Amino acid sequence: MSDLLFTEDMHAEAARLTQSFTSSYHAGLSERPVFPDVDRAALLRLMQAPLPKTAEPLADLFAELEAVIVENSTHTAHPRFLPYVQPSPNALSAYAEHVAAVLNQNCNLWHLSPAAHAIEQTVLRWFAGLYGFPAESGGIITSGGSMANLIALTAARDRSLGDQARAQGLQGGNAPLVLYTSDEVHSSIDKAISVLGIGTDCLRHIPTDEHFRIRLDVLEMAVAEDRRAGLRPFCIIGNAGTVTTGAIDPIGELAKYCRREDLWLHIDGAYGALAVLSDRFKAGMSDIGLADSVSLDPHKFLFCSFEAGCVLVRDKETLSHAFGASPSYLTLSEDPDFLDFANYGPQLSRGFKALKVWWSLKHFGADSFATAIDRMADLAAYMGNRIERHPGLELLAPVVFNCVCFRLADSTVSENRAVLKALVDSGDAFLGPANVKGEIGLRACFMNLRTTEEDIDFILDRTVELKSAG
Repeated sequence: MSDLLFTEDMHAEAARLTQSFTSSYHAGLSERPVFPDVDRAALLRLMQAPLPKTAEPLADLFAELEAVIVENSTHTAHPRFLPYVQPSPNALSAYAEHVAAVLNQNCNLWHLSPAAHAIEQTVLRWFAGLYGFPAESGGIITSGGSMANLIALTAARDRSLGDQARAQGLQGGNAPLVLYTSDEVHSSIDKAISVLGIGTDCLRHIPTDEHFRIRLDVLEMAVAEDRRAGLRPFCIIGNAGTVTTGAIDPIGELAKYCRREDLWLHIDGAYGALAVLSDRFKAGMSDIGLADSVSLDPHKFLFCSFEAGCVLVRDKETLSHAFGASPSYLTLSEDPDFLDFANYGPQLSRGFKALKVWWSLKHFGADSFATAIDRMADLAAYMGNRIERHPGLELLAPVVFNCVCFRLADSTVSENRAVLKALVDSGDAFLGPANVKGEIGLRACFMNLRTTEEDIDFILDRTVELKSAG
């Protein structure tokens, strides 16, 4: 037998060590500092270690995991880890990851992973049904929102350029492409535009209103001005949850305008689109089905472990037109029931990410996630109310979703930044920076299933203490 395979006893030992680590890690999570006191010497030893030539016992690997890796990790499932739109994973997600790794499916050619393809198509159908996308819609599970946005914008570009996009790219001599989004957009959009060769100079950042939503009047004027200048508007990107404040653009109005002007409407819903599961937020998300494409992230409001994103398009043929290929070394066989996802995105090797999404929905049920989403919003509202009543703190934006932007009252930018750094460095809590129309402060984003009102009280009290301490 190959040295690279385990005996039955070795499998049992690996399972025992893994189970012991998983249980002890979660049991002691709240007692750990959120951000570690980094042992730089230990990490440098890891970075400088020579290539191993001989075997090392499993027990030693797990001992190093406990002593070095865990002790120098940021504990993102800690109840006071609140800086980003990054959840604590649901309890089943890690086990699904393990099963997916054991099965080791390449989920791009259906005959390499028939069951995995059936599961992914099921998940995509469930998602499409949440927004009322038509029967001809489709999509693909991705690594996250950044890849989902890139795939959607590639399809939008290629629809505008036609067959020229595949053959000539942007070198065909047509007028420069231009697209539009709000000044609250996620940085992944700028990255995608750069990767696609359009150039960030051709991305118009439209100002937002007092609710941090894109201003339609300014948008319409910008499109008209670019057309008069001989440019080629082709796409508008709306937000279903802006990264700083959680604001939702007027999606229905954007859709009507895009239909009238023959513009592709993409909704960056990586942050908040799955909040459609909650009756509280469904109204703001209900028009997503009018868009040409949407990105969403199961590793956010389905609380799956990284990585799990998704892109949906109204017409799945726009994806196959943008990414379809039939190299001679692949056996591509069309089937009426199964898709070859290799034709729906840029990757040829792609793991079984759909399993943890499918299992999570089947085991917990959509209603459980709706309850969790509402709980996150309730925690944000609680924090916002406490800040409004506290003489030493002030809100930077209304609390409309699950994030809270605030600052220390009567303080400078440097004071807010210093307190944020001290809060993180102490290991007491991990918040993020906030920049709300130039006002600098702190940001808490509630995505953690372990967070309580007591954690919020502690964070706010500690924040004020740190300011007083100078």
